[in-house]
Amino acid sequence: TLEYMREAEVKHSRLAMLAVVGWPLAELFDKPIADAAGLPTALTKTGASPSILNGGLEKIDAAYWAAVAILGAIIEIERMKVMEAKGKSYVAGDVGFDPLGFMPKNEGGKKEMRTKELKHGRLAMMAILGFVVQEALYRTPVVAETPFFFKPLF
Repeated sequence: TLEYMREAEVKHSRLAMLAVVGWPLAELFDKPIADAAGLPTALTKTGASPSILNGGLEKIDAAYWAAVAILGAIIEIERMKVMEAKGKSYVAGDVGFDPLGFMPKNEGGKKEMRTKELKHGRLAMMAILGFVVQEALYRTPVVAETPFFFKPLF
C-alpha cells in the first residue's frame, strides 16, 4: 500500500541521512581512534569506508552485526507499538521521538517539517549512492576525492 511505501521511504531516508554523515566521519576518524585504542582500523587499504563494493566488511566483528540487528529489531518493535496505539491517526515515520523538540506543534508546521525531512532524505539517498559509486570507480576515499569539503577542517 501507499502507507507502507511511505514508511519505507522515511526509514531509508533517515538511514541515508545518518550514512551521509557517518561515511566521511569514519574515513576521517577511524584510523586515529583505532590507533589510540590499540585496535586495527576497519578502513580498506586505500582508506575508504568498508562496503560491499569496496570490500573490508569481513573486518567488522560479528558482534557488531548482531548488535545492529538487535537494535533494529527493538526499534521496529517499538514502531509497531506506536503504530498500533495511534491506529488510523498514525503518520508514516511519526514514532513520537523528538528529543530536541524540532517538530512544530501545529498541523501545518508538522506537514512542512515532514516534507522537509523527505526532501532531505531523498537527497541523502542520492548522496550515499554517489559515495558508493565514486569509491567503487575511483578506488579513492570520498574525503580524498573531495578534499575541499573535508581538508580545510583538519
